[in-house]
Amino acid sequence: MYQERYWKELYQLKVHLNYLELYLQRSEIIDRYLNIFLAISSSSSIAGWAIWQSGAIVWAIIIALSQVINVIKNLLPFKTRMKSLSGIANEFGEIDIYAEQKWFDVSEGKLTEEEIHNLQFSIRQKKTKSLKKHLGNCTLPENSILMSKAQKATDIYFNNFYSVENENA
Repeated sequence: MYQERYWKELYQLKVHLNYLELYLQRSEIIDRYLNIFLAISSSSSIAGWAIWQSGAIVWAIIIALSQVINVIKNLLPFKTRMKSLSGIANEFGEIDIYAEQKWFDVSEGKLTEEEIHNLQFSIRQKKTKSLKKHLGNCTLPENSILMSKAQKATDIYFNNFYSVENENA
């Protein structure tokens, strides 16, 4: 029973690590596209407006939109979230390596049930400490598409390295 609980903890840790990495990638992409849009619109809008007077309304909208995005960009969570996610992902990666290393002792029956229980809760404490350190009281909105991708990536990982499928996670 305790081996199974530890396995589920290990599985969930890997899912969360994959999810954080995917969320970080998504946030970086959004931030990058916003920056690209701002750079292109600010450098080409005025020139485009001057060249194509017939589309002045379109160019005025693009300029106005870029100004609005430029003002609210610092209020959007992407920059702050990227820094937090990067820190959490790094720490979760370290916890994951530690947990996988301990899996050998757990799976081979080298630990008592109490030791496995304590080890599992030690991992949970490390995760919670990392989340509080980097997110504080903020939360990370759930993205079901990214979560599904994270679970699939985790299944592939465990099938490749442990030749098992997680049926109950």
